[in-house]
Amino acid sequence: MERRNKALALFDNGYSCAQAILIAFADIAGIEEEMAFRMAAGLGGGVGRTQNICGAINAGAIVLGLRHGNYAPDDLEAKNRLAEMVGQYVNECRKELGATQCLELTKVDLNNPELKQLANESGLLAKICNNAVSKTADILTKYL
Repeated sequence: MERRNKALALFDNGYSCAQAILIAFADIAGIEEEMAFRMAAGLGGGVGRTQNICGAINAGAIVLGLRHGNYAPDDLEAKNRLAEMVGQYVNECRKELGATQCLELTKVDLNNPELKQLANESGLLAKICNNAVSKTADILTKYL
């Protein structure tokens, strides 16, 4: 709950969904918060606002990789173990959120200024993205 609250506070204070997750879990991932901020800077809006995989989910996969991804290139067992874990995490996020793609979650073209403004003004994006940050943080915690 503590990490979820930190992630939500970061998101509410202007950080992207990806930054909120990566910063909230930076200590567990073994990185400084400033590095987390910079690493996740391009992931918001579904990676560079392309509305592909949700930035929060993507940042969680990075946390899992940083935490559990210590393997040599030829250590296929460790590599496969991490891939399985990340796959389960993403599938759990999909089940809980209903989708993993930013566009499917928001149902708003974030690259259309008028639509984005309407979604912001109505509170739609805040509601959807707060939910994604909150649930992603809770799911990620289970894998750590």
